[in-house]
Amino acid sequence: MTSRRNLISLLTVMGLALLGVVGAGLWPKLNRQKALVAEARTESAKVPVVRAIKVVRAEGASEVELPADLQAKIESPIYARVEGYISKRYVDIGAKVTKGQPLAELETPDLDQQLQQARAAVSQSAAAIKQAEARLLETKAALKLAEVTAARWKKLAKEGVSSAQDSDEKDAAFEVKKAEAEAAQATVTAANEARQAAQATLKRYEEMKSYTKLVAPFDGFVTYRLPDVGTLIQSGVADRKELFRVSDLSLIRVFVNVPQAYVNSIQAGTPAKLIVSDLGRTYDLQVSGIAHALDMTTRTMLAVIKLPNPDNALKPGMFSRVVFQLPKPASVLAIPADTVVTRSEGAMVAAVNMDRRVEFRKIHITRDTGDTVEVDSGVREGDTLILNPNDEVRNDLPVEVRLEAKKAAAAGAKK
Repeated sequence: MTSRRNLISLLTVMGLALLGVVGAGLWPKLNRQKALVAEARTESAKVPVVRAIKVVRAEGASEVELPADLQAKIESPIYARVEGYISKRYVDIGAKVTKGQPLAELETPDLDQQLQQARAAVSQSAAAIKQAEARLLETKAALKLAEVTAARWKKLAKEGVSSAQDSDEKDAAFEVKKAEAEAAQATVTAANEARQAAQATLKRYEEMKSYTKLVAPFDGFVTYRLPDVGTLIQSGVADRKELFRVSDLSLIRVFVNVPQAYVNSIQAGTPAKLIVSDLGRTYDLQVSGIAHALDMTTRTMLAVIKLPNPDNALKPGMFSRVVFQLPKPASVLAIPADTVVTRSEGAMVAAVNMDRRVEFRKIHITRDTGDTVEVDSGVREGDTLILNPNDEVRNDLPVEVRLEAKKAAAAGAKK
């Protein structure tokens, strides 16, 4: 009995010792788990810090820079009006020419033959007129004789000297001569009209012959030429080729395609600055005119600027840029582009309200200048907007705001 009690006591002591060992090993682990849970709760209770910026009004003026195309005041392609071979060429590319100066001459054997035929037709028509006029004189004389004869026989018939039959025959002969005279007069008229037609044909061929000499239409430079001596030139619409191109560089036209966002801000008289980097020159100008209509494909409007080019330094096709000075209405608000996020609802910003909680707002962008965007709804002056809001930023999230030192719109309103 005693030995059994001793065994139970021993087992009890060993069990307590085992529990002590297990408890000593688990207790630090439990303490660490409690510490981690407490730390996680503290971390979750901490408010995230966000970078933010204040909304300010845009400056009173801004700039927009757009690529431009330079074109000559007048640029005229020159085509041949007649077919032939280049017999002489007087100028080459780059030549300075004056109005009326010959550029090239054509040899036109086919046209020369047609011209000879037209001259022969005019001579033939003149001879035909003379024949018709002679015939007319002859028929008029015969008509006069027939008229006198008919009157004489009519008088004799009344006196009973001749028969009525003889008088009627003389009247009929008179009518025949009258018809012959009218026919001769018609022949003369037709011959005159034929001569006029022949003369018109001759004049047309003579004018075409004058086109065999190609001349400069105005003072300028030859900026393109195709033919060499001996080249066959076709004058058909489908086959004809541009032979020369003459450009007047005394005045340069600058063409700028203005995007739709800036159309209402650019009018005739708007200040502009032309920059030609390769020449190291800048020209202060004004818009000369606008198209008042947008291209349906590109949604841009053409603006034209004109400037004198006395030294011919500006060349058509040069790469250049135009900077427009655009006024801004006083009510325009500008915000940094990195405050805007695009969602299915449209462009939005993450604003921080008075309770320091996030509030996503939909905005309407009136103009995008790259670094900044101008808006007319969704925000007010003085609102606080979060910069670069990530996916963790959500509605009603409490945040701690850290304002950036730079100004939102004033620094970035210019492009």
